[in-house]
This record gives sequence, C-alpha cells and structure tokens, in this order.
Amino acid sequence: MKKCWREDPWSAVSGGVPDNESKRRQATQAGSMTTPMFAMICANNVNRSTEAHDHLHAAGLRVCSFGAGNKVRFPGRSRYEPHIYEFFTPYEVMYRELKAENEALFRHNGVLAMLERDILTKKAPQKWQDNSTTDLAQLDVVVCFEDRIFDIVLEDLQLRKPNAFHAIHVICLDIKDTPQDAVIGGALALKLCQKINVLSDLEKDVPRAIDEFEAECHTKLLYALVYV
Repeated sequence: MKKCWREDPWSAVSGGVPDNESKRRQATQAGSMTTPMFAMICANNVNRSTEAHDHLHAAGLRVCSFGAGNKVRFPGRSRYEPHIYEFFTPYEVMYRELKAENEALFRHNGVLAMLERDILTKKAPQKWQDNSTTDLAQLDVVVCFEDRIFDIVLEDLQLRKPNAFHAIHVICLDIKDTPQDAVIGGALALKLCQKINVLSDLEKDVPRAIDEFEAECHTKLLYALVYV
C-alpha cells in the first residue's frame, strides 16, 4: 500500500449524496452501528464508476458514484473526435442522441451498452467537485479508478476547509477505461469494499484491509486519509 447508492436515480439532479444520509447521521448520533458510505469515482461517471456502483449495490453495500473530469467524454470515430457532454446530462438523452447519430459505431465500441446500464443506475452523471463539503462529510470511503483521478480528488479534499473533521479514506484502484476492464475493476472494488464494510473502526483498520487486499489480488493501491 502506497500512502501519499445505488441511490434514488433522481438524486443526480442535485449532484449531492442521497437524501437518506440524514437518517444515517441521526442513527450515528444515537449510538447505533451503521455501515460505511462508499463513493466510486472515475473521469466521466459512465463506465468504471458506474460498473463498480452496480457491483456494490447488488451486494447490498451503500454506494454512490461521481466523475471528476471536466466534461463527460465518449470515444468517436477517432481519438481526435470525442463526443462531449456536460455533467448532469441525462444518460437517456446521451443514449438517444448517440444511437441516432451512428448506432453501429457506438454499439461496436460499447458506449450504448454502458449507457443502457447507466440508465438503470441513476438519472445522470454527477460531478465530484459540485458536492459541498457537508455533502462529502457523509462519505466514508472513496475509490478512484485512475491515478490522475485520485490526485484530482485528493487535491480537492485537501483544499477544502474542514467542517466536521470527518475522516474520508481515499483509495486508488487503477483500472483501464474500457468496458471489459471496468467489469474486472467492479469485481475488485467490491472485494475491497466488502472487506472494509465489516470493519468496526475504519480509521484503525482500513490500512490493514488494504494490505490484505493487495496480498490476495497481487496489486498495489494508493491510499490517503483526509479530514473534511
């Protein structure tokens, strides 16, 4: 280790974490045990993060997902002709437009299949940076699927003025941005998060869970602990 939900689909309209997090805080204040809130982060919130989102939700974990890039980008006819959308553009809108433009191309490169999954996950891609610090303090573990995204998320958190001094564990599981690799990444993210989900003391035990995961999966993760 190197240190350095399926939510209501309409929650993507506001860009915040699920509204039912207020219930979690009330339960915590009452002294009852709650499970961690996980956030899956990639560049666009259309492939790696939503694939992992689905894996965690299907397993019963509490999860949401975001993108930390500037725009939502899809591959086009060449690497120099990407299709670009703003965050919060509904997945269904993107799906209809790309299918109408060139169904054969976007079926072949996997974009339509990704969007078909995403439509069932939530309404639209959400941008990480649009969350308030109060929103982010409702998260416990953030899994980034690219070194660059890990750096962006970590810098964003470190530049924020701490509010509740809530601990967020930021982890990087580097996965290639292809539909096939996203499936592998989703399974790995689930395995990691299942280890973390049963911990009674996250601040103490997350590093140990990461070490176990690295040994079992023969991979190395980046990890940082940040307070917001």
